Amino acid sequence: MINKFQKLKFVVLFTLVILYSGCETDYTDYEKQQKAYKEEIKKKNSKQEHFQIFNQKMDETLERKVFYVPVYSHIYISADNYIKMSISLSVRNTDLLKDLYIESISYYNTEGKLVKNYISQPHILKPMGSIDFIVDLDDMSGGNGAKFLVKFASKSNASKPIVQAVMSHIVGNNHVVFVTEGQLL
Repeated sequence: MINKFQKLKFVVLFTLVILYSGCETDYTDYEKQQKAYKEEIKKKNSKQEHFQIFNQKMDETLERKVFYVPVYSHIYISADNYIKMSISLSVRNTDLLKDLYIESISYYNTEGKLVKNYISQPHILKPMGSIDFIVDLDDMSGGNGAKFLVKFASKSNASKPIVQAVMSHIVGNNHVVFVTEGQLL
């Protein structure tokens, strides 16, 4: 017969086995999964029919505007400690019928210096289309006061686009994710 101590020992051991077997992550599987995701995204990005280079002269009657989008390559959790953030800039054409002409997307650092032009020639974003631009987790060139300027043009009665940035950092069970809204200048 099994005494109470042996039963308790068995239950604890069984519980630990279950817990640890569910918590272990094979890092090589994770790397393979991330590589597969990157390849899938590359394929999708190379076939973007909803976001094309615009090779014609821009119509002078289009209304031109600029969105200012505050972003953060890192956030401080104390005076001497910070968390790196990846940044996803999302531009969304909210109009059901009209194209949105994106003239440029520029990334600036905390000091206001240009870091990178994501697009430097006009593109058309089709009705209800969306496009994303990524700043990798390890790219801290923008600093905690980074920003995007998104210059666009549209017909006078077109819906206003939505421009947002999602900052995220996920390690294990720790998640930091937040969104900033673009401000029309």
